[in-house]
Amino acid sequence: MIQVRGLTKRFGAVSAVADLSFDVHEGELLAVLGPSGCGKSTLLRLIGGYVRADSGVISIGGRDMNGLPPEARNIGMVFQDYALFPHMTALENVEFGLKMRGMAKTERRARAVEALAFTGLAGIEERAPGTLSGGQQQRLALARAIAPKPALLLLDEPLSNLDARIREQMRGELRNMQKRLGLTTILVTHDQEEALLIADRIAILERGRLHQCSTPLEICLRPATPFVAGFLGLTP
Repeated sequence: MIQVRGLTKRFGAVSAVADLSFDVHEGELLAVLGPSGCGKSTLLRLIGGYVRADSGVISIGGRDMNGLPPEARNIGMVFQDYALFPHMTALENVEFGLKMRGMAKTERRARAVEALAFTGLAGIEERAPGTLSGGQQQRLALARAIAPKPALLLLDEPLSNLDARIREQMRGELRNMQKRLGLTTILVTHDQEEALLIADRIAILERGRLHQCSTPLEICLRPATPFVAGFLGLTP
């Protein structure tokens, strides 16, 4: 289980994340939804260790993450732009994180091949990222994130750069992959339909504050605040 308690981060006078507290259950896909600038990506980076919190506690599997760098948190991360290494092959991209963790060459090669096959990319091991389609690049970023078998997967708008047809297809693939792995996942998105269709629960933020964290059905039937109702176009 992931536990967040009293998490706060300010950038100057701006409160990007304001006293957030919530849990993410094991094997759950939690979508973080809200308007631009509401603190979604900052929250993800705080959990991942890419940004240091001003106050609050983040624990993963009962272990306090405060002060730990990303590589010590046992997480996988997919960035909005995928952050693939253009000078490496697809296989080398997936192997990179495993190499940084000190995994032996034979084991990391086998793990990388397995991750590529799992994400439907068998046969493209020697291709450069620039020769792949947008959907293939997204799968490659996912393969790299899941290869270390993390306790938590963080996804920052992973489908936003895809066209509508591919995005709809990848949405289903992403959810199926997450279910097959039983991997606890936090997905940041601005796409309401995406969150409502694939998330087990949705956390709705506005100006760094959490308005509601519930199932899609509960949110639609009983929006907790006027903001939630207005944001989703519901009658409060």
